[in-house]
Amino acid sequence: MKLLQKLLEIRKSVEYLQKTETGNQGAKYVDPAVLVKKIRDKMDEHKILLIPSLNDSTVESISMPTKANKDAMGFIFKSGMTYTWMDTESTDKLEIPWFITAKHMTDPAMAGGSALTYFERYFMLKFFQIPTSKDDPEYFAQKTKEPSTISEQQVTIIENMITDTDTDVDKFLVWAKVKSISEIMDDKFQVVVSALKAKVSR
Repeated sequence: MKLLQKLLEIRKSVEYLQKTETGNQGAKYVDPAVLVKKIRDKMDEHKILLIPSLNDSTVESISMPTKANKDAMGFIFKSGMTYTWMDTESTDKLEIPWFITAKHMTDPAMAGGSALTYFERYFMLKFFQIPTSKDDPEYFAQKTKEPSTISEQQVTIIENMITDTDTDVDKFLVWAKVKSISEIMDDKFQVVVSALKAKVSR
């Protein structure tokens, strides 16, 4: 496979990641270690390297007043960056320009480290377009699955219930907003069954 094909295979392998960590402001985010591990395992499998390089980096002193010290100064780190995907089995490579920045109250090195860590996570998520949410994986999969029509067995169940309840088929189809029973969507099956059961109990 060529490099782009390998990157596509990596993207296919990570369909979703749950936000499990909580930041200082209470916002949920993806565990960076989990993210990197999932992607790196596939990178190793496909023999791909990701090489980060900084360019035009700067560190500035900025005012960061606190309640205890209104004159406190901090540091902000800014840098252009290039992430380069390299295929170790060929000469293929793909360069992606990026930008990173972060601030720290006392240590410029910590500002730089925070920027590298924070933006590595977002580079991975955005490059591979990985969906993230607070939902657990099973619920997310259920919520985002493609809609489908009911099975033949479910069609038979509804047909039998219509017969047993002496329901007018044409009126039922108008109520269900379909042209035939087989067109009822899977996520509406329980609603339809409940409505027919309610008719039995009356």
